[in-house]
Amino acid sequence: MTNVPHYPLPTDFSEESLQVNKRSRLLQKWLTLTALPDVPASASFAQREAVRKSQLTSNVLFFFTTMVVALLPALYFSPYRSHFWLDLGLVGPCIFALVLNRKGLTLAAGILVISAGFTALTLAIFSTVPFDETTLQAYDMYVIADLLAVSLLPPRSVFLVTVASIAVFLITLFTMPHTAALNYDLSTRLPIIVARPIGTLFLVGGVSYILAQHLTTAIGRASRAEAIAKLEHALAEQSAALQQGVQQILETHVAVANGNYGARAPLSEDNLLWQISRALNTLLVRHQRAVQAEQQLKRVEQAVANYVTIIRQARKFQQQPILPFERSYLDPLVAEMQGMSFGWTHSTVSETSPSKYGGASPAARRTRLTPPETSPSTYRTTPQAGRQSQEYRFPS
Repeated sequence: MTNVPHYPLPTDFSEESLQVNKRSRLLQKWLTLTALPDVPASASFAQREAVRKSQLTSNVLFFFTTMVVALLPALYFSPYRSHFWLDLGLVGPCIFALVLNRKGLTLAAGILVISAGFTALTLAIFSTVPFDETTLQAYDMYVIADLLAVSLLPPRSVFLVTVASIAVFLITLFTMPHTAALNYDLSTRLPIIVARPIGTLFLVGGVSYILAQHLTTAIGRASRAEAIAKLEHALAEQSAALQQGVQQILETHVAVANGNYGARAPLSEDNLLWQISRALNTLLVRHQRAVQAEQQLKRVEQAVANYVTIIRQARKFQQQPILPFERSYLDPLVAEMQGMSFGWTHSTVSETSPSKYGGASPAARRTRLTPPETSPSTYRTTPQAGRQSQEYRFPS
């Protein structure tokens, strides 16, 4: 027997696995508090898609809220104190959006966060008086609104946010008061100053829209592929169940053909051929009863023939006939006849009278019980030795 060498796992790998598991547990706790709970794999595509969007919204809001809170210290020491209060007021809508997302109102949560963020940024730009070169960098923050729109809203909404951002940029740039340095830059470098924010917003909006569309298409294809795979699996199980049911019914037919009349098709109600097997089993039960009845009829006919032969032989040799049990329905009659004497008297009606009973009249074929001494032609049936105390049972 070959010894397989044992290689211990590296310590770093184990520690990394523990860190990954720890991060997974923290993420799972966050999703439990702020997103819809997971649904089973058997849920519909709409339910699983709702959970996916809710979890995506929860993760996006986590990073956005973290950014908003992280900006508070820097804005507190900025020369424009209104920026601090606008950023602080944005924390409330973020928390309320997480509550809406937990209740399944994912679209409402996205609209609330984007509207609140866009409004806070616009008010911050309008509150910056006069405009200087540093203020121009604030227009780059509208890229965040584009990213939030393409992540939390339908992909096409990113163009609406982009157009609104460009509109705010142009209005504030040409209507708000400027510093002397900014006026000089606008007079000498106006195309570059205008093209940079507009180009950035269009680029981010267009690329994010394309990526979102590809992601949506990929999710739809994956869902259809999953549905097809489930359908193929269900069809394969159904085909296997049909083959198994057909094989069991065929085996039942073979068993009955070989003489096993107690064979039945053992199909449960979850099988597609259950109704056919039930009808087949009912037919087999009736067929089995018919076969048993035919067998009993043959026994009765055989017993009658044997009794007639025994009685004729006993009459011929002037002996008492002994009628044995034949395991037929005549056995109770034979048991009751033990020790009794029978006689018969033919009627005076002409035996040549036409009748439907084989040419003889019914009166000529009737017999009656008479005492033994009143009829010269009598015979006695007696049981065999040791049969008087025997217990009789109906034949099976």
